[in-house]
Amino acid sequence: MIKSKETGTKGCSGVVDPLANREIKPKPKVAIFDFTDCEGCEVALVSLREQLLALAGEINVVNWRLAQKRADEGPYDVVIIEGTPITQHEIDTLKFLRVQTKILVGLGSCATLAGIPGIIDKESRSFWYKKIYGEKYKPRGIDALPLTAYVQVDYLIHGCPVEKKEIVRVMEELLAGKLPKPREYSVCFECKLAGNPCRLLAKKICLGPITQGGCGAICISGGSPCYGCFGLRDSPQIDNLLHTLYKFSDSPDVERYFSMFLKKTPEYQRLFAKKKK
Repeated sequence: MIKSKETGTKGCSGVVDPLANREIKPKPKVAIFDFTDCEGCEVALVSLREQLLALAGEINVVNWRLAQKRADEGPYDVVIIEGTPITQHEIDTLKFLRVQTKILVGLGSCATLAGIPGIIDKESRSFWYKKIYGEKYKPRGIDALPLTAYVQVDYLIHGCPVEKKEIVRVMEELLAGKLPKPREYSVCFECKLAGNPCRLLAKKICLGPITQGGCGAICISGGSPCYGCFGLRDSPQIDNLLHTLYKFSDSPDVERYFSMFLKKTPEYQRLFAKKKK
């Protein structure tokens, strides 16, 4: 090839290639890891199918135990983590991955809120280990806490499981060099769009008013209540919601709804945990 005085490179044919001198940026290195979870959120990621293939053309997935044998070591551009770190090994791995990546994303309620594993208190976890696995069982689990209890997380993709459209939205914005913003509306907004009757007006417990939107109100549309798996919205009016709920529900029932996904939040500790002591 002969270097042209013009922009680009001139081949034997004398035709200038305008792209020859452009820097080819490598695809972002993405790694996906999982801790204590059911892996349902990763299954949601796999089920994107064509959309996942389109994303795969823009990124370089270098480590993903569930979907491929390739397992490159860091550093990475983006690390996505599903699950809550319960064992010391998982906690140490999380801290190591935080150092190894530019952007850390929590995938699903177990990662963002401690999820279903977080229902069991740290004090009673050892009791249930022995109750289920026997007295000789030596538990490794310490406590179920969200990723943010140990490291800084750049973005949280809530949901149990995650909403596939949210995965695509977040990945596309990250690839565009933007840090995604959480939804500024509650599940109630999406409930109205779906044409669902209000559960609260029917005197049924629902956490939709205080829960961040993005799920499409899928649970309520299917006849179930909202348990808050998308996390609390900004400035949630929890006390106002409790005032309404206590008009037609007992305190234990209300607490049970909150404990499903929000038990490790400061708001739950303020409202319920401290009252027990």
